Amino acid sequence: MKLRTALTQYPLETLCQIARDVGIDPGGSNKTILADALCRVLPDPDHVTRRLCSLSPEQRAMVQTLAAEGGELLETEVVEKFANGFLPRLHAQISDLTGLVFRDAHTLDDSRVLIGIPESLLKSIPIPDADQGRLLAIMKPVSVGLLRAFADQIDLNLSDTRKPIVSNAIRDALLDTKTLHAYLNTLSEDRRAILDLFLPANAITRSEVADKLGESAVRELEDMLWKMPIFYAPNRDLHAPNAAIYLASDLRAALSKIAQSQGGQLESSIETLLETSDIAPTAIRENTAFLIRDLTTLLGIIAQRLPRKLKHGGISKSDLRDANKYCHIQDDPGYIEFLTLFAETTGLIKPHDAAWHTVPDAGTRAGQIIDMRKACFEFWSHSERWNEWSSDRTKATSVRMQVLKNIRSEIVRSLRHCPTDTWINYTSYYQFLTRLSEPFRHFVKDPSHTGTTADELLRRTITGALTYMGVVRVGNFPNFSMPLQHSKRAVFQITPAGYALLHDTDDDALTEQIPQQNSEAKFVVQPNFEVLSPPDLPCAHYLRLCILSDLKTQDVMACFHLSRDSILRALAHGLSGDEIRTFLTQHSASGLPDMVDTLIAECDDKYGEIEIIPATGRVKTATRELLDELYAQPRIAQALDDRISPTTASLNYAANPEALIQILQQQGYLPHLSRE
Repeated sequence: MKLRTALTQYPLETLCQIARDVGIDPGGSNKTILADALCRVLPDPDHVTRRLCSLSPEQRAMVQTLAAEGGELLETEVVEKFANGFLPRLHAQISDLTGLVFRDAHTLDDSRVLIGIPESLLKSIPIPDADQGRLLAIMKPVSVGLLRAFADQIDLNLSDTRKPIVSNAIRDALLDTKTLHAYLNTLSEDRRAILDLFLPANAITRSEVADKLGESAVRELEDMLWKMPIFYAPNRDLHAPNAAIYLASDLRAALSKIAQSQGGQLESSIETLLETSDIAPTAIRENTAFLIRDLTTLLGIIAQRLPRKLKHGGISKSDLRDANKYCHIQDDPGYIEFLTLFAETTGLIKPHDAAWHTVPDAGTRAGQIIDMRKACFEFWSHSERWNEWSSDRTKATSVRMQVLKNIRSEIVRSLRHCPTDTWINYTSYYQFLTRLSEPFRHFVKDPSHTGTTADELLRRTITGALTYMGVVRVGNFPNFSMPLQHSKRAVFQITPAGYALLHDTDDDALTEQIPQQNSEAKFVVQPNFEVLSPPDLPCAHYLRLCILSDLKTQDVMACFHLSRDSILRALAHGLSGDEIRTFLTQHSASGLPDMVDTLIAECDDKYGEIEIIPATGRVKTATRELLDELYAQPRIAQALDDRISPTTASLNYAANPEALIQILQQQGYLPHLSRE
């Protein structure tokens, strides 16, 4: 409020009376002359001080309150605060304060009259320390555009956007506990932590924020200072590097009330953000029961086919697709990739001569359920090769993989706060993780390094690896395919085994959900060369079956098929005919059918009649006649050079031993590739 504007609203008689009160002879002066004279005398600090001393305590309190609120209030508020709702009483009080407190009916309109103290007088009125820095006083020099933007931020829908109206609406909203609490819930964790610092301390500095909350909080503070008109500095320079920053005193009192009701901080434990459900969901997905069996199947198929090792590790997509046909989870291409990388990382498979081989003790290790589950979780938590979003390794940059690894560690940390055996709403967990984890919060804002959004990645992680390993089970599974705003029915639950993995405890729960192996379990060998394997067959026996035979179907019972080629493969793995026969006899509930025994004997007799020795570049046969037979076949002879002895020939320098093996097998021979 400007003094001249306030004076010109009074009639000439009132101006004359004010002039006489301050020792000015109005004489025949007109309104303009009197206003000029009063504008020179009324702002004098000595005059203001004398006028304040002449007031009653109630009048002085009214003047100081108006000054603390920035110099002006709406008449409707003043009449309630100082006149008990009686407007004539207020007018009488203002009449007693003429020349110090003015009534402005023109700045807004007749229905919204302002009661205030002109700015030139305001600076001479002392304000008690407890009333310093109130919200209205802080907002007074702020532009109306910034105030309107802040009003939108706190969800104020104002039809009248004139500055005094906006300022009062913001003040009323922020000092209302319910509205203030709702606004606090929209702020980031850093911003709430910054506001928390003001509660025990009167003022804070940027260096204190950096020491206690980190540099990211300092950046948040700078943004708050520019966009939130709730701070002030005694020297009026909030943006000075070492400025002591104060929070609006009336807002600080309101925040303290909220904090006291919540244990001393502006929000209660963030665990309260997690929404749980007592209603059992539908379409529950739980993959853990198949983890060990699918892993053993993969190891068996690798032992069968010896797939090529890629340049940066891993197995070709075609081989992975073939292996995925025999897994219980076929709608997720990332599943078989996850198992493959896990087997490679933990040494269950190793490369030899550019091909993957299953290590000799892989079956025994796979059967150690607790160790396997812990190793699997360890791999997922710390691997820099696993990409939750894409099974395509060619898209896996080092930066992306490091970001994903960091996000996984944040997910693990957040899941440790979640209750066990309780259905947790996914959308509330997303908000909980965003509040809890600063790295995840940054990832939400900038997911460019991973090629996906934070919501997509989190949903993929929960329904993918965490479900494979049995850390969680998911409910209402189809809802996880929807974006965050449409997935309110999606829920998940941490299992007892998941709790043991998350907290690194040796718990019997780690054996739950996975069918136990029975050392006495036996398979059935049928005369039609089929082998039926029960689900509780030890992994070592199951893996041996994968080497001896071809897996045909995988259901409750796994069905294998023995053939001439499969027996040959077993012989090539170093097993003898007697070892194959002994294994099938000991572990078959139906014994060994004669037809199967005959097939093994036939293959055993012929296997090794032709031995290819790449180390010396030679081919050795059991008889002279057999070598003659090989030279007589053009496709085979082109790989051979001179005959060294009746049963030995040298290999052509361009010959490929593996290709020669395939040709010999196609011709009905049972060659042996010597690794010595």
